[in-house]
Amino acid sequence: GKQGDEVATIDVARKMLEVLDNYDRAFAAINAETDEEKAIEAQYQAVYDRILTIFTDLGITEVETVGIEFDYEYHQAVMQRPSDEYEEGIVCEELQKGYIYNKEKLIRAAMV
Repeated sequence: GKQGDEVATIDVARKMLEVLDNYDRAFAAINAETDEEKAIEAQYQAVYDRILTIFTDLGITEVETVGIEFDYEYHQAVMQRPSDEYEEGIVCEELQKGYIYNKEKLIRAAMV
C-alpha cells in the first residue's frame, strides 16, 4: 500500500544519506590538484548529483536552513553563536543537510 511505499522510500533515503554524508566528508577533505584527481572527483560528483536527482524524482527535498527561522521540527541545533548577519532565532549556518519527503515527512533534521 501507499503507506508501505512511503516507509520504504524513507528507509532507502536514510541509507543513501549515509553515502552522501561520506561524499560530503570526502569532498571537504580532498583537494583535487592533478588532472587525474580532478577527473576522479568529477566522476564522484556526477554520482552524487545523480543521487540528488533521484531524491527529487522521489519527492525528497532538502530542508531549508540558512536565513530562515529556527524550526524545532526540521532543525537540530548543534551550536549557537551570535551572528552579525542574522537576528536571533534565525539559522545562520548549516552543518549537515536535512531532508523531507513529500514536503511533510521528515527523513532527517538539518544540523544547524
